[in-house]
Amino acid sequence: MSSNDDKKQSSTGKTDFSKFRLSTNSPGMPVAQKVLIHVPVGKPGKQKFVRVHPAEKYHFGCALLKVEDDDRPYLISPDIAHTVAQDIKQVILKLGIDRQGNIFLWPVPPRQEDGNENIWNQSHREIAELAETFWVRLASNRAIGSYEPFKAQGEIPEPTWPDHSFEEILEIAFGSSHVIKDREHPALLKLWGIE
Repeated sequence: MSSNDDKKQSSTGKTDFSKFRLSTNSPGMPVAQKVLIHVPVGKPGKQKFVRVHPAEKYHFGCALLKVEDDDRPYLISPDIAHTVAQDIKQVILKLGIDRQGNIFLWPVPPRQEDGNENIWNQSHREIAELAETFWVRLASNRAIGSYEPFKAQGEIPEPTWPDHSFEEILEIAFGSSHVIKDREHPALLKLWGIE
């Protein structure tokens, strides 16, 4: 800024903001990137419109153990799942995303091989499948005894999925603390009243 510009600014008391303008596609501008450090595991809230990743590589059949006083479920090895069979839930974890771009793992009940299935689980699974194509929200309707889907009425853009592999997402969701590989895991000891 020249001394004349300095005098001009100080005499008028106004700042020439045009001197601060940057080109939006300037190569020197730093770009912030969201870092994924938490992936919740659970059914989406009843007022959230969500999508499910349609690719099979983002669907994972497993067993989960929920322990009281712990918000996060445990991923349990099939080798020891039978030791707590009454407390585990077999699910298909599906990668989901909400309208704000927050990802989560949706535990969806698998199809029962014997065909003996309750309508809650069936409707839950059907809505998760519908979410592979449409933005939907899941609401329970006790009057009819099942979940109901509500499709978004507006034009919502397709989701932008993260660049992470599903293994990386599972690692963030469960870490080392919430993966049960053997009978010595503290969550099992607590469940059995040993600790």
